[in-house]
Amino acid sequence: MGDTVSTFYDKKYRQKHYFKYREWLYRPFVRALVRKAKLKAGSNVLDVGCGQGFFSRVFADFGLKVVGVDFSSEAIRSAQAEYGFSGARFETGDVLSLKYQGQYDCVFARGLSLYNTKEFVRAREVTEVLLGYLKPSGVMIFTFPACLCSRKKSESWIFPSLPDVKEHFSRYPGAEVHFSLRIETLLLGTMAFSLPVRYLAAHISQTTGIGGEIIAFVPRSSLAVNGNPLI
Repeated sequence: MGDTVSTFYDKKYRQKHYFKYREWLYRPFVRALVRKAKLKAGSNVLDVGCGQGFFSRVFADFGLKVVGVDFSSEAIRSAQAEYGFSGARFETGDVLSLKYQGQYDCVFARGLSLYNTKEFVRAREVTEVLLGYLKPSGVMIFTFPACLCSRKKSESWIFPSLPDVKEHFSRYPGAEVHFSLRIETLLLGTMAFSLPVRYLAAHISQTTGIGGEIIAFVPRSSLAVNGNPLI
């Protein structure tokens, strides 16, 4: 199964800029994430499922020390060729079995395929592993592309709903769940995560079908509360 999925992504990642990310939109979005998570220049970030390295590069541009990991060797080859200049480091690996326990200030997981499961709400094994890579004071940033309009459904990808994400992270004290259209971060920065703006963004997505991102900020310290000792 793993080899089949890896082969699928290897084929996709042979296309340059496969996801066609719009830098003008995502750069302010990532900047807002960095500031909301209170990451400082020199903080180290583990970008799990980094794909072709776009987000690793953006984090690096903001002065962060980034390691991007993906199980697709083609993705890592593309990331190194395209963004190796940025200072971000890329490596092929299984994000669930890395030897990085307790080493990172931030774990960033955007659209991670391991979360593409019908059991997402209650299956927290992936989240537990990723939180384990954090320093005691670290934070995980989970983001997932989402459209809150019930009329728009994907036949090939399981997109968790906003209530699903809230339920998944509800066992982690201090976790915050947000929805953003991304464009508001260009205008408002971290104010885009304020309650009134979040409600407005969710309403716009629900009524118009415009997509955005569901975001969760999850502190490493929440693991200790759930019976898992800090490293």
